[in-house]
Amino acid sequence: PGCFGDLIMSWILFSLLLASASIVATIPVPTVDQLKWSEWELGAIIHFNMATYIAGDGCSFSASSVPSQSLFNPTKINTDQWAQAFQAFGARYAVLVAKHNCGFTLWPSNVTIPGSNIPYNYTVHQSPSPSPDVIRAFVDSCHKANISPGFYYSVVTNFFLNVQSGKKVSGPLKPGMVNVSIDQYYEVALGQLMELWTQYGQLGEVWFDGGYQADIKANLTAMLAKAQPHATAFNGYGLSPNCIRWIGTEAGRAPDPNWSTGTGGGGDPNSTVWCPAECDTTLQDNDHWFYSATEGQIGRAV
Repeated sequence: PGCFGDLIMSWILFSLLLASASIVATIPVPTVDQLKWSEWELGAIIHFNMATYIAGDGCSFSASSVPSQSLFNPTKINTDQWAQAFQAFGARYAVLVAKHNCGFTLWPSNVTIPGSNIPYNYTVHQSPSPSPDVIRAFVDSCHKANISPGFYYSVVTNFFLNVQSGKKVSGPLKPGMVNVSIDQYYEVALGQLMELWTQYGQLGEVWFDGGYQADIKANLTAMLAKAQPHATAFNGYGLSPNCIRWIGTEAGRAPDPNWSTGTGGGGDPNSTVWCPAECDTTLQDNDHWFYSATEGQIGRAV
């Protein structure tokens, strides 16, 4: 009887250990990089690109035309001043819009259109900008100020290449557009992301605004793991273990309660995915991300 009792006790203990291991395995915990990002608490996102120099909120909605490179001419650009502003309000990281929906890049991209020798000639290099590489200046200024730099790159939209929301726009090309296949577009986007992720050092955060196309998910996952394994990835659930999620609004107000688990909105206390939220907002009312001298915009109250 003693042996039988010992056997039963051993079986109970073994079962409890298995159950405990199963529970522990499903408890979500942050990665080291997610934890570091959370400890930063405050960050800045800089919407400065071609759209700064045109009416409205840039190329956000309608691919009516491609603004000329000659419009981008920031004669008084001073990225050290930007970094001082980041420090002044306590930011520990800053994300710059390297390419928005217009397709204009703030660095001199060396990517060519696949299947040809045609360069991607919608960059700061073809503009009158006194800064030949705004990305390099931004990164250098961040490093001097002990700010972790990051980049926003619109993967799903590029008006210069006639792509919007992940698809080619039907109908005749608008002025300034270049006609490419969707596969050619993917190669350009991946090539430019590789430039950003390998030429400017360690990044604190990368942004996938609007998500990404399923066709290139595997490529993005592999590239990110190789080139920027320690960067957090906004809208990066499924691409990186260091994912962070959109809060669900751009008004600067997070839902309450707000959980660090879950993949959308205010999160989910029952989720097994650790994916903390980033609460982004504009400096102008009415969801205006870019400054516009042609419109009477009202600054958001803080």
